[in-house]
Amino acid sequence: MICWSCEKNAGDGMLCAGCGAVQPPDRTADHFRVFGLPRKFDLDVADLERRYKEMTKVLHPDRFARADGRARRASLERSVQLNLAWRTLSQPVARAEYLLSLQGVAVGEPTGSMRSERPDNRATQPVDTALLVEVMELREALAEARARGDSAKVATLVAGVQVLHDKEMAEVAAGFAAGQPNLAAIAARLVAGRYYRRFLEEAEPHEGEEGPAK
Repeated sequence: MICWSCEKNAGDGMLCAGCGAVQPPDRTADHFRVFGLPRKFDLDVADLERRYKEMTKVLHPDRFARADGRARRASLERSVQLNLAWRTLSQPVARAEYLLSLQGVAVGEPTGSMRSERPDNRATQPVDTALLVEVMELREALAEARARGDSAKVATLVAGVQVLHDKEMAEVAAGFAAGQPNLAAIAARLVAGRYYRRFLEEAEPHEGEEGPAK
């Protein structure tokens, strides 16, 4: 890449290797390449966070308050790219979905759609009907327990779903670690894990409501 400021080879970093000017982002870079990491599910999240914080410091707006307009624009574009990559890779479910998408597989829609085709021609993992029924029954049980003020029942439901969620995500991790990953099987596990995660989020205490006893 040629630096917009000194018109010399800028190198591959955020800043020009020669003059130190911030460079526009590579729009073809995937989220892993933004952080200089390999494409894999089993990331060291602590290392990812360290890289994110270090890169955020370099791109802090205060550093460019009086900079050339091109530098301010480049730092903003870099920050947007960096934050999106961080939000995606720091969360296991989002990271797994992204890895699958890079290989042409899209998991089922959050609303439970059974679509099997997409306009972008990526294969879509359908949502199993049995899973939808199971989660619906769990939500109904949660609503009933809350209506009765039965915190013990809520705690039992949450604990049970947490086990199911963790089991599915462990299978997702194992699937990606396999020598020849079965993408359809990974996607199916991921869909289940995502639905269980949504249940757990819905089960979090409402304002003024006590959480399940621990």
